[in-house]
Amino acid sequence: MAIETASPRARHRASRLTTAMQKGSKHNSTTLSPYQVYLSSLAPTGRKAMETLLHQCVSIFAPQQTPAQYNWCQLNFGCLHTVRSTLMECEYAVNTINMALAALRGVAKAAFNLGQLDADNILRINAVKPVKGNAIRTGRRLSQEEIQHLLAMCRTLDCAARRARETAILLVALGAGLRCFELCALRFEDVDLEQGLVSVEQGKGRKCRQIYVAKDVIEALKRWLEHRGFQRGPLFNRLLRNGKVSSKPLSLSGVAYVLNEVQKRSAIPDFTPHDLRRTFITRLLESGVDLNTVRQLAGHSDVNTTVRYDKRDMEWQRKASQGIRF
Repeated sequence: MAIETASPRARHRASRLTTAMQKGSKHNSTTLSPYQVYLSSLAPTGRKAMETLLHQCVSIFAPQQTPAQYNWCQLNFGCLHTVRSTLMECEYAVNTINMALAALRGVAKAAFNLGQLDADNILRINAVKPVKGNAIRTGRRLSQEEIQHLLAMCRTLDCAARRARETAILLVALGAGLRCFELCALRFEDVDLEQGLVSVEQGKGRKCRQIYVAKDVIEALKRWLEHRGFQRGPLFNRLLRNGKVSSKPLSLSGVAYVLNEVQKRSAIPDFTPHDLRRTFITRLLESGVDLNTVRQLAGHSDVNTTVRYDKRDMEWQRKASQGIRF
């Protein structure tokens, strides 16, 4: 009887699991670092930001140490209070201060679960209140005119594959509201061209969602796939200098570079990749789509997060309030 051979990917996963188990057997709850445990509990996309914040926090209450060196069982109410007051005095944004406090609470919780912090200490740490105030709303939405300028510029590119790819990237970002890392993680098998459906399998917080997109988005994807091919693999690939499609996926910095080049050639005001997501959410709200549906399409857990993406201006508010009839 023939023995079924495991795939290379399955063998790689098994090897990594064995290595992790061997490392784990060398540690117990008293030697594990709460800092590392907390970071490993986060989604890969959020670790770097929290790592930077924690480094900044530790530099405030333990200036000579790094987060990896600090003895987290010494964390207490005073440490968080010092961080809170210091960042407020330095006029940090409300969101940044509260995120820093949340990161410290996360490490404290990990220390408590590892038996390195007592219940009295964790209660006092959690008693540090978040900062209240109106957070500065960053980012912007793109107008319809700006979107048309961007698409028109893409049509002027010399390389046919580049024309198709840049147009598809723009329309998928604007038509599905994907985060930049979600866009990079898309694969050919995540798109149903017949149903007009895009599946996000690696969303923020490891959540999956499906988004039906407009016909123009699907048509743009089909034009790009004529150059890329209809085989499995990354949906958006790098392009070589001769215009040929590479097998390597487009990176986060690659997407940012593509959009930056399109923006400069279009001579429209600067925007970030995330502004395309803000534009998607704002246009849905302008179209009268209810907030909870917009939340689901955006992949948000909390509707309050969706509200922060609303970039409707005062003119929109004026029309809405003056449109009331008695």
